[in-house]
Amino acid sequence: MSGRLFGVVYHENINNWATASLIESMKERGHEPKPFRLSDISAQIPNKFTYLDEEDVSHLDGILVRTVGFGTGDQITYRISLLEHFEDTGIYVMNPAYSFRRAKDKYATLTALEKAGIKVPRTFIGENLEAAVNFVEEVGDVVIKPLIGARGMGSIRSGHTELTYRAMKFIHQLGQVLYVQEMIEKPNRDIRAFVIGGKVIGAMYRYVPSDVDGEWRTNVHGGGEAEFTELSTEYEECAIKTAEVLKLDYTGVDIIETAEGPCVIEANAAPSWSALSRVTGIDVAGLIVDRLVEQSSR
Repeated sequence: MSGRLFGVVYHENINNWATASLIESMKERGHEPKPFRLSDISAQIPNKFTYLDEEDVSHLDGILVRTVGFGTGDQITYRISLLEHFEDTGIYVMNPAYSFRRAKDKYATLTALEKAGIKVPRTFIGENLEAAVNFVEEVGDVVIKPLIGARGMGSIRSGHTELTYRAMKFIHQLGQVLYVQEMIEKPNRDIRAFVIGGKVIGAMYRYVPSDVDGEWRTNVHGGGEAEFTELSTEYEECAIKTAEVLKLDYTGVDIIETAEGPCVIEANAAPSWSALSRVTGIDVAGLIVDRLVEQSSR
C-alpha cells in the first residue's frame, strides 16, 4: 500500500514518548504523520478543516488521537465535536470520538461495563456531599478519584471516616464531582491487559512499589513494578469484552483479581505502553499504527 497521510493528535508535548514512537512507526511503514493539536484546527461548514489557518487538512487518511488536552467546558466540547466532524466526512478517527470520550469518563465507562455484565467496583458518583458520606459509612475503605484522570494521579485512599470526609468536603467546595469507589480486597498487584483490534497482544502484572511505605497504587509511572504474565481464558475474555463494549480499537484494560473473578477498574483510551514493551518485547506502537491503517482502509 502506498504511503498515506495520518494525523496524530497530541497536546502539550510532541516529544512525549508514546506520541514520538507512533510517529516513528508511521514513518517506518512509509506513511506521513501530521502531528497537530486540536486547538490549532479550525473547522468550516460545509466541510473544511484548516491547520493554523494555513494548511488544508481536510483530506487526511486517518487520525490517531492521543489526547484532547486540557481546557474549558466549551473547548473540550469543541474538540470532541471536531473529531466527530472529521468522522462525518469519512476520515477514520482512532480511538473513535465517542469511544474516546466515554473511556476518559470513569462514570460512563463503569455504567457501560456493568450493563454488559462485567464486574466493576461498587462506586458512588454525585455532587451531594451528604450522600457521599452515607456511602462511605456503609462501605468503609474507599478510594476517592478524579472523574477524569490518568496514571493514578489525584487518587486518595482512606479507611478513616473523618479524613475521608475532609477530603470529600474539599473536593465538593472546589465544585468538582465526587467519585468514590469501594476498595476491593486483592493481591498487591493488578493486571494491565493491552487489547488491539479485539485481541490481547500482551499483559503484565503491576505490583505496588515495595520501597514506598503506605503506597497502594500500582501505576508504573508512579513507581510500580511490571512483570510479564499470560492471562487465563477468563481474564483474557474479560479484557476483550471490555474493549468491545466501549468500541475501542486499542486500550489498556486495568483489572484486579478478586475471589469472584476479574473486576475492571477502567479502560484507557490513550494508554502508554513503555513498561509493557519492556517486559514483553512487543512493538506496541507498530501494532497500533497497523490497526489505524486497517481501519482507515475500509
